Amino acid sequence: MHAILFITAVVAMTTLGDYFLKLASDRESLLGNAHFLGGALIYGLSAVGWVYAMRHLPLASIGVYYAMLSLLLVVGLGVVVFGEKLSGREALGILFAFASIGLTARLH
Repeated sequence: MHAILFITAVVAMTTLGDYFLKLASDRESLLGNAHFLGGALIYGLSAVGWVYAMRHLPLASIGVYYAMLSLLLVVGLGVVVFGEKLSGREALGILFAFASIGLTARLH
């Protein structure tokens, strides 16, 4: 169970990196700004977390959990923080994505 909490923290950290990269995408200089560098640094640090997590859980389990949590956090980030609209079709697509992930999950 400790590994699941750790993976949750790594996914949250990766989402924070996504936040900074989204901010960087709004700048004139895409790669040479502090938001891009911050996002890239956070992504790099999250790799350390993935290596730790991979010691404790099978990659397939990590992948399923990452996909589900990442989908929720990134969609939430877009809707809540950046004011992006979610259409009915996109919401249905997210439901199907969860169904697909659930069907391919290996429970250990």
